[in-house]
Amino acid sequence: MKYIIPLLILVLVAAGCTTTGKVISSDCELIDDATDRDDCYVKLTASTLNRDYCSAIEDDMTTDYCYQEFAVNSKDLEACNIIESRYWLDICYKEIAKSTLNPSPCYVLSAVVDKDECFETIALDSGNYPLCKEISDATRADTCIKEIAYATGNIDLCSEMTSKVSEINCLGNMAINLDDKELCRKITIKEIQELCFSKFNESEQ
Repeated sequence: MKYIIPLLILVLVAAGCTTTGKVISSDCELIDDATDRDDCYVKLTASTLNRDYCSAIEDDMTTDYCYQEFAVNSKDLEACNIIESRYWLDICYKEIAKSTLNPSPCYVLSAVVDKDECFETIALDSGNYPLCKEISDATRADTCIKEIAYATGNIDLCSEMTSKVSEINCLGNMAINLDDKELCRKITIKEIQELCFSKFNESEQ
């Protein structure tokens, strides 16, 4: 009977588990430094997409980082909910939102700056201009719409901007980008309209 317990431990370790149920890797366990050993498990989790390796990490924040790496690399939004740290949870939501072009996680981010980045990235990558309007900073939101307008050649997007100055600037640049002199007529401020026409007159000389 005295051989039963050691034999059980041997079987568990060979299978990659400790008696506590933690999944381990012999390569990582050979590392003496705790920080380097935890880093080994993070990398192993990201490469194998097996989040069970995170359970072998000693530091709590690194454990959350490990779960974040698993969720982001596997694009598994539900896996973010395992994370206890708000810091890593927000990063998890944001990175998956950006990689999947799904704006839903952007709404639950804690910091306004993270929300703005999240909405902006998805809007520009997908051409979904209404998401630009979710950006809290008006100037950044207008720039977002303008870039999509330029990229798609859709002049109607100029009218979606929050300020008249931004709309006029958009129309003027669109006229030049599309080499369409008639677009200058859509500019309602006379002085800027004349400036728009002058750009074409210069090129025609």
